[in-house]
Order: sequence, then C-alpha cells, then structure tokens
Amino acid sequence: VALESLVKQSYDNIEIIVVDDNADILWNEKVNEIVKKYMEKHSDKFVFIMNERNKGSAETRNLGINNSEGEYITFLDDDDVYLEDKVKNQVEHMIQNESDYSLTDLWLYNDNGMLIEKRDRDYLRYNDFKSLERYHLKYHMTGTDAMMFRKDYLISIEGFSKIDVGDEFYLMHKAIKGNGKFSYLNTSDISAYVHTEINGLSSGDSKINGENELYNYKKRFFNLLSYKDVRYIKMRHYAVLAFAELRRKQKLMFLKYAIMSFLNAPAQSIMLFLKRRKK
Repeated sequence: VALESLVKQSYDNIEIIVVDDNADILWNEKVNEIVKKYMEKHSDKFVFIMNERNKGSAETRNLGINNSEGEYITFLDDDDVYLEDKVKNQVEHMIQNESDYSLTDLWLYNDNGMLIEKRDRDYLRYNDFKSLERYHLKYHMTGTDAMMFRKDYLISIEGFSKIDVGDEFYLMHKAIKGNGKFSYLNTSDISAYVHTEINGLSSGDSKINGENELYNYKKRFFNLLSYKDVRYIKMRHYAVLAFAELRRKQKLMFLKYAIMSFLNAPAQSIMLFLKRRKK
C-alpha cells in the first residue's frame, strides 16, 4: 500500500528509494517480490537497496539519503500512506517559501483504519530559532512522513544521528540548530498508522530506554525554558512511560508514572491521558 501511494503521486518527477532492513531471508524474498512488481512498471523511478545486516532505522534512512539524486527528500514508513498530492504540495510549498526544511500536520489511524488523532501544529506561530527550539522540546515537531528537506541542507546537518528510538526528534533538533529556513504547511496529506499489538522499537524496554535517553537529552536545555514549559515536558515524559508500561501490562508501573505525570501538570495530563485512551 505504501509503494502504491508513491507511484500514484501527482508529482511526476519523483525518485523512490526502497531500503529493506529486514536482514531475514524469508522477509527479503517477500519484499523483493513486492518491489519487483513495481519496478517492472516504473523502472525509471525505483532504486532498491537490501541491507545484508540489520542496520536500524537511522542508518537505513541515511543510506537512502546518500543514494538519492533529488533536490528534495521526504520519508515514508512501510506501513503508512501518502495521499496523491503529498509530494506536490510540500515541494511547491518549500519552493514558494524558499525553505530548507518543512513540516506538515499528521493524521494518525488505528489498525482498523479509524482516525484517532489529528496532530495539528497550531503552536507553530513563530519561525525564529528560540521559538522553534522551544516548540520542539515541548511538543515534538516530528513524524518522518511529515518532514521534507532540501538534500543539501540534510547533508549539511549530517542526516539522522545513529539513534533508532527518537531518531526523528534528534534530526529535527539538528535542523533547527543548523539555522536553516523552516516553513510549516498546515495540512495533512498522510495517513500514518499506530499499531497497538506489535512489539519492537516502539514498545517494551527499547521504548522506555529510548524515552529516558531523550528526556536526559532535553534536560540539557531546561535552563532555556520557563518553569511551566519544563513541567509540561516532565508531564509528557512520565505519560509516555506510563503508556509504555501499560502496553506491556505492568499496571503498578503504569500507575506510578501516571501519578508522576499528573503531579507535574494536572489538567494537561488528564487531557493527554483521555486522548490516548481513545487509541
């Protein structure tokens, strides 16, 4: 479905780089068969790379970046979908605004195809460095599907850091610190899916360890933020840990982190938990 949404893009001058990071013979064969069908019809658009060993999301995305020839680069995970005007709308937006990197809204769906969250960026009111860094530390200007970069700017900030959990957060922070020109397109041409029954980087110990590392990284910038902003970041951090523990059925740990989240920002914590419970 992801590849189908790419070949149907209304923006015709497109290069599709598929990097298979399964490093498993059976899965490699399945992916190869799928990609082969599309390459037979669209050979001029496709570049296919198969990792011999599992390299993780960050290194795999950098591999795709380094093998690209286009002026603009965006990303698509294999379980998400672009609407037909996604690339066209974002490229035209970046050209018009002469931006080095941009971000769109992101709509999230559950496994049943039901819309569960509209991740709109209505907080993006100013484009100066201080404001962008504050927005990002507090709200996460993320979603790899929603990002687009000029390739030369992406190369200048050295692409993704070699961190698989939260790699998109670190990339956006590098982009902000690189002082490139940012622009925001307030629409979503993406259907991204949240899977609740799958174990992996987004769940279990990997999720918790990655979240703790990210929190420790953010703490380095607390002196630049207001007391209220810091409390919000702490609230969000403990809420993420709470839901990670809930997913692996650790009810006491869920309760512990939920209480810690509530104590930091009660009203916002309740709103966040009510929103997440709908998923």
